[in-house]
Amino acid sequence: MFKKTDHDPVCHDNPKARAQSLAGSKRVHANYTLKLPRGSACMYENGQNDHNMRLVNATILDLDQPAVRHGDVRIENGVITSVEDANAMCFRGSGEEQADCFRMLLMPGLTVGHTHLYSSLAAGMPPPARAPGNFTEILDMVWWKLDRALDDESIACGALAGAAQAALCGATTIVDHHASPNAISGSLDLIRDALAEIGLRGVLCYEVTDRNGAVQAREGIAENERFLSRVVSSADGRHGYFSGMAGAHAAFTLGDKSLRAVGELASAFGTGVHIHCAEDPADEKLCRKLHGAGLVERLDRFGILRPGTMLAHCTHLTEGEIQRVQDAGCWIIHNPRSNMNNSVGYANVARMRPELTALGTDGIDNNMFAESKASYFKIRDAGTGLGMSDALGQLAGSSRMASQRLGVKLGRIGPGAAADLVLLDYEPATPLHTGNVAGHWFFGLDARHVHSVMVGGRWIVRNRQLVSETARARLAEAPRVAARLWERFRAL
Repeated sequence: MFKKTDHDPVCHDNPKARAQSLAGSKRVHANYTLKLPRGSACMYENGQNDHNMRLVNATILDLDQPAVRHGDVRIENGVITSVEDANAMCFRGSGEEQADCFRMLLMPGLTVGHTHLYSSLAAGMPPPARAPGNFTEILDMVWWKLDRALDDESIACGALAGAAQAALCGATTIVDHHASPNAISGSLDLIRDALAEIGLRGVLCYEVTDRNGAVQAREGIAENERFLSRVVSSADGRHGYFSGMAGAHAAFTLGDKSLRAVGELASAFGTGVHIHCAEDPADEKLCRKLHGAGLVERLDRFGILRPGTMLAHCTHLTEGEIQRVQDAGCWIIHNPRSNMNNSVGYANVARMRPELTALGTDGIDNNMFAESKASYFKIRDAGTGLGMSDALGQLAGSSRMASQRLGVKLGRIGPGAAADLVLLDYEPATPLHTGNVAGHWFFGLDARHVHSVMVGGRWIVRNRQLVSETARARLAEAPRVAARLWERFRAL
């Protein structure tokens, strides 16, 4: 259970005291420790979890339909079975672990809606010989060189580093978009294993492209097909820990033959396509120049616009094109910090339907607190007329989007939802209630408040530390792996 130096009951029976603690009353700082059952693991190999738990005295923070409530949460086999009024479940069942969450917030785990985990090894990377002059030069001189430098070791290490950062920032699911042209086969397994080591869920794909030739394009399609087949037939897929998609880089780097093959793969597996879309005006211009058709027209022609497809960025889609892709059931994933970093412009988020809009980082990092704040501040800066609730809705949208692919209920705290939960050590100086959740999210809460994280009813972060000792040991090697990657990058 959680213990604090000045409070250690089994069930706290003073709701008034808890309410006062959230209203900013003077109090002793909480010094929490979390005790886990001996031998607990992040994830069982068969995907099942027979570990039962009760989280009592929780102040529950809902993000999808923002609300604050107090209650006790019961978890069985990795799923929330009930949320009762506080103190209604004071007596634990046989073999049931109980954690006292007094003075802490309990929220659903976050989802990183679009990222590139290999970029976790790019911080501090040596710059190109000259500054890129536009978006396509950024790709050619930086990111396309880096992905060609990846090998199995750096793929695995980058995924582990990115997954660790995500978990420590309160994320429990990652939607990754991978590329490693010189190490394609088996690359998605390396990423899957890294996420499993940390204890995260994942929606994975390999980005097919023709920029490195037809052979590698076919290898990329084969890697997607292999991984999709694996998750369909494994416990990973049956229990909602991992799913695959048909991946593609962007339409302007795909000829008609390859784009058609991606669409056919998605159709064969009943999945969507994860692809960059209109990140920069170059996507539309080069589609017309090289292929004689507009971007959205090509995506539609080859079956890419389909329910469940994830379109990253959409920065330069017109209002009509936004309506067209979302009418087809496609998700739009907004990545504001990446867009600002690459100077590609600002997406027309005011015209996007909230129920099909999500939020990603595009590999800037895996901190969804920071990304959601950037989204809100950009909303204000651009004078869109949107507000805090709209930016918070993008964050919640990522979990709904991942739920569709994984077949589990994410982003909610209620019966039937996956027990993917985050405890926040947040004692605000102002009242916190249902009417001001967004205000606390954007002007109070931050990743530094993440205390412990659970996926499928098992702790993967406790007391601000990864549970997996193996992951912690492997992460110590990351600087060496990154240095070797940078050497290969410089040699290209």
